[in-house]
Amino acid sequence: MPKKTVAAIVDSGNGYIITAKKNQPTLHQKIANKAQSKPLDTYSWKQTGHGHNTQCHIKVWEADEEMKLKWSGLKRYMTVRRCGVRDGKVFDKVTFYISSEMLSAWCFAQRIRYHRKIENTLHWTKDVILNEDNCGLVNSQQAANMAVVRNICFNLHVMSGYQSISQGISAVGEKISTLWHMITGQHESLV
Repeated sequence: MPKKTVAAIVDSGNGYIITAKKNQPTLHQKIANKAQSKPLDTYSWKQTGHGHNTQCHIKVWEADEEMKLKWSGLKRYMTVRRCGVRDGKVFDKVTFYISSEMLSAWCFAQRIRYHRKIENTLHWTKDVILNEDNCGLVNSQQAANMAVVRNICFNLHVMSGYQSISQGISAVGEKISTLWHMITGQHESLV
């Protein structure tokens, strides 16, 4: 995320938790170096489901003065290590974060987990189930219009009580009257 965007977030009175990726090499290296020292706070949790069993561990450090000057509002660095087994394969990954917040490791973990839940439900569904990444539209207006249609589709199925968008698509299929009831809201739940 560009530094100007981070400044705009802070200037608007909001806070941030941002993934620090390798496209910001100085920041990335600072966090990697900091990860060798004793953290301010730590928290661990387990996640299971969707073919994986994961042990997670977050560590939090205070940001150094040099980086605080470069990144508006910066107060904390974090690492989240996720290791375990996913679809029968062993994995071990560390993700770096920065934040303008001064929270406990537990609070940071809750916010990061909630964001990942959105990624894993909404974005994964749009990419995989609704095939958004492979739609083939090159005209930006057409692609934007189709994105709106996908969002409507996603939300109608969620509002109709389907736990799975695939289940909803299979159940509704080409049933025009059911689709109309979903759109007009003339139902409590279709499931």
